[in-house]
Amino acid sequence: MIKCIVCDLDGTLIKYDDTMEKRTEQLLKKCIAQGIEFIIATGRDINMVIDFLNQYQLDCDLILNNGTQYCNKELTMNDIYPMSYDAFSKISTILSSYGYLLAIHTNQGKYSFVDADAFWDYHYKLLLASKDYKGFLPEKTFTTRSGYLRDFHYAKDAQEMIEKGIKVLKIDARHLDAYSIQGVKQQLNIDGLDISSSFEDNIEITSSITNKGKLLEKVIKEKGYAYDEVAVFGDGQNDVPMLQLFPYSFAPKNASQSAKDAARYVLSTTNEEGAVFEGLEQLYKAGILKI
Repeated sequence: MIKCIVCDLDGTLIKYDDTMEKRTEQLLKKCIAQGIEFIIATGRDINMVIDFLNQYQLDCDLILNNGTQYCNKELTMNDIYPMSYDAFSKISTILSSYGYLLAIHTNQGKYSFVDADAFWDYHYKLLLASKDYKGFLPEKTFTTRSGYLRDFHYAKDAQEMIEKGIKVLKIDARHLDAYSIQGVKQQLNIDGLDISSSFEDNIEITSSITNKGKLLEKVIKEKGYAYDEVAVFGDGQNDVPMLQLFPYSFAPKNASQSAKDAARYVLSTTNEEGAVFEGLEQLYKAGILKI
């Protein structure tokens, strides 16, 4: 029987406007009410998740920043797995030389090497250029200045952050001009780092000592769950490590090919249409999920 449900957020559990499809919300809350544990596993940091948690009155464990942080909503439990300072210095130098906008997620908020105004201006241009939004920006944490710049800090360079003892959990690198950065990924093969992506146009860098799969595996062992007592949902390259581990792993119709290849089951619906609902319903009909 399923005792734990683990969901990625963007492209999986939530729609483009950061809301859950209604049937998914109702069924998920029914599962939680029956004592089934719910865990979010996302590339987002805590400041990008808190609005969603509050909106749906969820109080659950969180795997954040692609598996480099395990915490609860109040951060009274907060385990982190930062990259080494040497690796951070090397990769941030390379990415900055190519003109990438760096969102550096840390144990002390979000940092960048440009000030808040320049950071938001570039981020907004990226949003308008994204095919995910097609010129229409829903009002949500990722698309509003007050949401995206929550707990934002400027640093002159990596050395300043290192001298302050700031722990780097994830770097999210994005660029407006795809042509000018061809070949940059081949230069990012740095010891101690993993390169992944949760969207088509970004690069996400984390410590290689952990990822969503490694951290989730550690968590479920500590909680005493067997692998076949966990249902996992994800759509992106950064979800592959956890999709590969579990017999009840699901990728929505809109998932990347790597996620579909890693998942045990590929669903017929997208995140917009309630893919998580479809997967949970399949488990219920198979007698594996009791609600």
